[in-house]
Amino acid sequence: MKKHDQNGYSYSRESARMESTVVRNEQPQSSNGRPARKRRNRKKQFHVYVAVLFVWLIAVTCTILYGYRKFNAFLIDYENSYQSSDPRIVMDDVFTHFESRDIEYIWQNMTEHPTVSSFENEDSVKTYMLSLLEGKSLTYVESGEYTADRPCYAVEADGYIVSTISLTKVSQNEYGNPVWGLAGISFPVLPLEGAMITLPSNSTVYINGIQLDENYITEQTPPDEDELQYVEPYGGSIPGLTTYAVSGLYYEPQVVVKDYSGIECPVEYSAEFDRYNAGYSTNHAERESLEQFGIQFTTTFANVISTDADISELDPYFPPDSVALDYISRNTALRYFTGHGAVTIQNEQVQEFIAYNENTVYMQVYIEQEMQMWPDPEIVPTTSHIYLTKIDGQWQISGIRY
Repeated sequence: MKKHDQNGYSYSRESARMESTVVRNEQPQSSNGRPARKRRNRKKQFHVYVAVLFVWLIAVTCTILYGYRKFNAFLIDYENSYQSSDPRIVMDDVFTHFESRDIEYIWQNMTEHPTVSSFENEDSVKTYMLSLLEGKSLTYVESGEYTADRPCYAVEADGYIVSTISLTKVSQNEYGNPVWGLAGISFPVLPLEGAMITLPSNSTVYINGIQLDENYITEQTPPDEDELQYVEPYGGSIPGLTTYAVSGLYYEPQVVVKDYSGIECPVEYSAEFDRYNAGYSTNHAERESLEQFGIQFTTTFANVISTDADISELDPYFPPDSVALDYISRNTALRYFTGHGAVTIQNEQVQEFIAYNENTVYMQVYIEQEMQMWPDPEIVPTTSHIYLTKIDGQWQISGIRY
């Protein structure tokens, strides 16, 4: 089929297709005569170059950043390693236990524990150590023994050194810096308390619940010979005094004294002599009846002296060979009294009672005789100092002290 163009030319579809093909296959020409393909190749090469350059720059940048990060990590790691080699870091950690008053930690890390007597225990020492820290302002400083190879610090409580802490090199890190550790804690404490106790030789003494034996005896004083004369001839006895001493205590001790019968006795402390004293016992199983015995004797004795009773009434109170009764019988001059009327006894008192042991007792008894005189009655006081001894199962007066 043919078509006509505007100029009158006719052409067929096939011829048009061929012309189009020919036109497309023709090589375009540049202004300078070079082919357009070369320009495109150059353009392509430039793009590849830029891409490679960009990739190279990225790689270099990443390498630099990686190297910087590695170097920076090295510097940080080295700085941390160097800082961790400072012994104060370990000391700061140890010191926190002092600040928190962690006495168990301190005790467990002490190089040497204080001496503890048999009357106290570790808890006593720990409590004492804690008292040196409680309520105090704590700091630490380098001690005079500090060296680069052996760091040593002193812990101060309100300015007073209470403890020293030694460190030691336990290893070294990868950079050769030392790694420190706790070598030990020194917390010296001196037990300054003690006790000196004087008591009757037939009594027992306890310190913090522990009975003292003869190893703690420092002095023994025999009984007064003047007193013994009143009881020894009749089988009685008077114990002397024994002094015990205990030292090396952290706290003022609890002192308990028990008499011959196992009953606890009063203990007095003398600040002047720094001594505990326990007197003779006032306990006796028969005390009530013995006091009545002493009052009856003193009443009879006073009535004999005032001629209101016969001297024979004193016989039941004395043993047969009594020196004391013989003395009363021979001193008839004591029985001369001004004439008087009826006598009544009043105000009877046992002013002192001492039980030396089960078989020997001393009493000081006071009574008053009210005598009918003219024109007014008169009060006559009498005080007896009597020693009683149990002879063949019966209490009798073995001596009288004037």
